[in-house]
Amino acid sequence: MITAKMSSIITTDSISQAAENWFGIKADPADIEKMRLWLKQNYPDCNPEILESIFLSGEAAAFLTVNETYFFRETAHFTFLCEILSNFEGSPLRICSAAVASGCEAYSLAAMIEAYNRSCEKPIIYHIDAFDINPKVIETACQGIYSHRTLREDGSIFHHLIEPYLKKTGEQVFVDLELRNNISFFVHNLMKELPSKGYDIVFFRNAFIYFTARHRERILSNLSASLKDEGILIMGVSETAQAEHTDLIAKNRNDVFYFQKKPSMIKSNIYYLEEK
Repeated sequence: MITAKMSSIITTDSISQAAENWFGIKADPADIEKMRLWLKQNYPDCNPEILESIFLSGEAAAFLTVNETYFFRETAHFTFLCEILSNFEGSPLRICSAAVASGCEAYSLAAMIEAYNRSCEKPIIYHIDAFDINPKVIETACQGIYSHRTLREDGSIFHHLIEPYLKKTGEQVFVDLELRNNISFFVHNLMKELPSKGYDIVFFRNAFIYFTARHRERILSNLSASLKDEGILIMGVSETAQAEHTDLIAKNRNDVFYFQKKPSMIKSNIYYLEEK
């Protein structure tokens, strides 16, 4: 009887639907099957309420989300950041690293700003909020322990910025947690509004492609709401063409595409014209 009941509850379709409802993503069928088998083994009396609690806790994210990351991935964006850092000399700079996976992006950002501060007259006072829906990868980020695969050819031109903070032992790379002084890692679901607002820059790269079409506007709205007026949203190189939101203006600087949040006055005027 339990087996028959389980077959009607724990199906790939029910897990796929839960992944879309809770995470807004279209999960890979192979990952869904792995989770189904895990549920069958670990929750033999599983029901919709238990399944919901597993998604609510973020435990399901370990199966269904992609956590590919490495230091200074997509170097064009870090070159872009380096070019605009002078705008923040002597001023506060708030950055959000959204869907950060195991944290390499956040550490890369911190290493670049620290290097900049060593050479400028007025150091930048910065803080980086970095989050992911998967508690396991956030735990890795807090520990700062990675494999050598996080140091790849893509990004190598900036490796000299992170290397002073790395200790290489065997197959592992340890980040000096001094680099984490200005980083806060936490678990957050992008389907919900960000807990903090007023970011100057939000990095949200190589994750947008996994969200379903009907949830993408919601994701962009949450990210846009977290930016200050004229704040910058940087997405993956292959993702910018898929992104469109009324609060965001598409821009290009030296062949780097990004989005800038419209000032409130401009948004109000546009809203008024549309209402007319």
